[in-house]
Amino acid sequence: MAHMTQAQWDAYRAVINEWQEDAFQDDITWIKSIVRLSKHGEDNKQKFINIELKGLVQYNYFRAWPITQATDSGEIDKESCMIYLNLAYLENLGYTNEHGQFKFNPGMDRFKLRGLTYKAFGDSHAGQAHDKPLFTFIILKREERETGNEIY
Repeated sequence: MAHMTQAQWDAYRAVINEWQEDAFQDDITWIKSIVRLSKHGEDNKQKFINIELKGLVQYNYFRAWPITQATDSGEIDKESCMIYLNLAYLENLGYTNEHGQFKFNPGMDRFKLRGLTYKAFGDSHAGQAHDKPLFTFIILKREERETGNEIY
C-alpha cells in the first residue's frame, strides 16, 4: 500500500489553498452578531457588523441532512445551499480559534448571498489533509421575511 510522504501532503495542502484564489470567489456577507453588556451590566446591547468574505457556494447540490417543515399539504424542504470557506483564508483574517475552527455564532450570525439572508443550520469540516481539515462548510437555511405581498 502506498503512503503519501510529508512533502506530498504539503504539496496537496498548497494546491488546495491556492484553489481559494480561483474557485472561492463568491461574495458572502457575514452578518456578525456582537453582544456586549451595558456599562452597568443591566442589559445586553446587541449590534451587527458586516464582514465581506469570499467562498464557494453550492446551491442544492446534495442534501447533507433534512431541513423540512411540515404543512397541511406536505413537507417543504428549506435547505437552500452550502458555503465552503477555506480555513487558511479565515485564519489569515483572524476568524478562527486556537483549534482552527471558524469563530461564528450559529444562533445569532447570518450570511447574505445575492441579496438573500440565510441562517446557519449546521457546519462541518471538509477537505482534510492527513493532519487537519482545510475547509469548513456551513449549511444555510433561507430566512423568510414578508414584505408587502412577497415572501423573501
